[in-house]
Formats: sequence, structure tokens, C-alpha cells
Amino acid sequence: MVLPAVLWVLVWGGVYSDLSRFRWDDLLRSPLSFVLTLRPFLPVFAMLFCVLLLAKSERVSLTLWKGPLTALAGYGLFGLLFFFLSPDPFVSVYWALLFLSVVFVAWTLVNREDPEKNAEVLMNVNVAIIVVLVVFYLFGPLWPILKGAHNPRLYKLPFGLGIQTANGVGRFAGVLALVSLSRLRQADLLKHALWAVLLVVSVVSLALSESRTAILGFIVGSLLIVIASRNFSWLLALIPGVFYFLYEAWFVWRFKGSFENAFLMSGRQTTWRKALDLALRSPFVGHGFHADRLMLEGEHVHMAYLHSLIQGGILGALCFTGALVGLWVVIFKNRIIPRAARTAGVKNFLLTESLAVVGFLMARSFFESTAAFYGVDLLFLVPCMAYILIWNRRNPLAGEAA
Repeated sequence: MVLPAVLWVLVWGGVYSDLSRFRWDDLLRSPLSFVLTLRPFLPVFAMLFCVLLLAKSERVSLTLWKGPLTALAGYGLFGLLFFFLSPDPFVSVYWALLFLSVVFVAWTLVNREDPEKNAEVLMNVNVAIIVVLVVFYLFGPLWPILKGAHNPRLYKLPFGLGIQTANGVGRFAGVLALVSLSRLRQADLLKHALWAVLLVVSVVSLALSESRTAILGFIVGSLLIVIASRNFSWLLALIPGVFYFLYEAWFVWRFKGSFENAFLMSGRQTTWRKALDLALRSPFVGHGFHADRLMLEGEHVHMAYLHSLIQGGILGALCFTGALVGLWVVIFKNRIIPRAARTAGVKNFLLTESLAVVGFLMARSFFESTAAFYGVDLLFLVPCMAYILIWNRRNPLAGEAA
């Protein structure tokens, strides 16, 4: 299981990087400089390696060829094929390839032997990265805020990786909180204690981020955990206390108890109008990937479906929306949520977490560009999506063929 982990780390390698960080002069300065200089292309290298794996494979299983992952790949392909409509075609191709690398690498790995285990590896790599970052955030830039300092809502990443917004921190903390909440159910005392500590760390980090979209996603995801685990006693014990803490962070700390300020969209409406006007210039096939940054004066769309419309037009947006909606159709049609409680052991935690993380991302998708471009949200979504689809195929409803 080393190969899936290495390839998924390579796919993560392009996060917080872009073409502007590539400098020919830096390639041969040192081994570390060589790696950091090539970092923007690491996901593409992982994708090319997967092409070689498929070329050498005697038989390729098409387990996930039809369905949400296919629709997600179709969206990426629309953005890639119509790159020439972008004001910077080379940049558009680059971001399209990064997007497709996430889908293609995950698809390749889960179509090898033991697909469920490979999907688990990808999810665990995600968890390991999240734990490191959330711990860094809490005991780094968030620590002075916890002691009463002003919250700048912009935080420096380690190793010169750049700047992280409060919403970005909230996203990491929210996902870790959901994973911790799910794995807190483990009977082993040491594991139970570990996840209890991480739950506290992540919830405190989420509260300090004051991110409305992350808090909303956490609420949706945690309710899915309660429903999927059928542990409704949590509704009377742990959940209300956590929700109250987050209410304090969102409503009281950030917005000083003002309903008007709490529910304003932080200027998103203005950007949405600009984005819609831009989308209408090329309504069917869009303007290629990264169009928002290239054509909206650097503004970020903050709405996944509108973001997909700008990049892939109506055809691309239908694929993107179909991927997210199609996954929920699979979940509800096959009654995966109520059946999760009857799944034992590690599979129960993985399935429950996958449902919770997908719920978290879906809730954010109306106010953030969730998974509409290469980035952290997409890296969270694809392994969870793959695991749910694999689990459903291996555990069909009674009377259905596997």
C-alpha cells in the first residue's frame, strides 16, 4: 500500500503552488530546491505514472467508469478541450491537468487489486496531512488569538508555502473534527483518547477561524454521523455543547451578535453577478480553467456551480453538478446512510466519515468553489466519493446484483 500513498502525496504536492513558483535557475541549487521547484508539476507526474501503470496492466477494471467520478472527469475534460478560449491558454491547460490528475490518479488506484483498501489509504493520507496542518495552525498562528490577540483572518503557512485564509483553516479543522467525532466511537481506550484530543484541537481551531461556511459544513457533517451511527444519545450530550461553542465563534465573536452582519454574504453577490456576466459570454463551453482569476481581476467566485459554469460552460457545469448530485442519488437510492450502522469495524468509520465529509463539502459548495478546481476540497472529495461507490458496489441492497 506504499504506492497509493506516495502517488497521493504527489497529487497533494501542487497545493499552495502554481506556475509562478517555477524557476529554471532553482532546479540545480540543491536537492530540496529541485523538489520545491518541480512541486507545481508533481500531480501531473503522478498522473503520467498512472498512465504507465495502466499500460502495463493486463486487465483494467472499470468499476467506477460509469457514475459520479466519470461526470467529474467529464467536467475536467471540457475545461481542457476548450482551453483556447482562455485569455492564457497555457495556464488554463495547466490547471485543467491538475484537476484531472486528482480524478485520474484516484480512479487508477481504486481500479487495481483491493480497491477498497486503496481508497482507505488515500483517505488516511488526507487525515495525516490534516492532523499536521491543524495542529500547526492551533499552536502557531491561532495561539495568540486564543489568548486574546486580534484575529487577522490570514495566516502564514510553514516552509514559505504562502498565506492561508480563515476559511481555509476552518475547512481543515472542520474535516478533522468530523473524522475525530466518527473515530471517537472506537472501543480501544488509547485510540479513543487520541481522537478525543484531536476533536478538541479541531473544534477550537474551527471556532477560532470563525469561518461560517466551515461551521455550516461541520453541522451538516456531524448530523450525518449521528444519523449514520444511530447514536442519537449524542444529540443530548456532545453535539449541543459543540454547536454552542461554534455559535459563540460565528455569531458572538465575529459578528458581535448582529444578525444583519452574520448573514451578509461578504460581497459574494457582487462577484456572482460579474461571474454570471462572464459565463454568458461563452455559455456552452466556458472559458477554461482558472478563468475566474484571469478574467475577474483575481476575484474568487465562491460558488462551486457558478465556478464550473465559467470554466466549462453549460456542458461542463452539467457534468460537475451531475457528479455531486449523482453521488447523493446513489447514497439515497441505495439507502447507504441507514445501512452504515450495520457495517462493523474500520469500514463503519470509513463509510461514516466519507458521508460526513461529502456532506460538509456539499454544504459549502453554495458559498465556496468546492471541488470546482484543483485544490484541497477536491482532494478531500474524490477519495470519499470513490470509497462510497466501492462500498455500495460490494454491499448491494438485498435482491440486487453486486
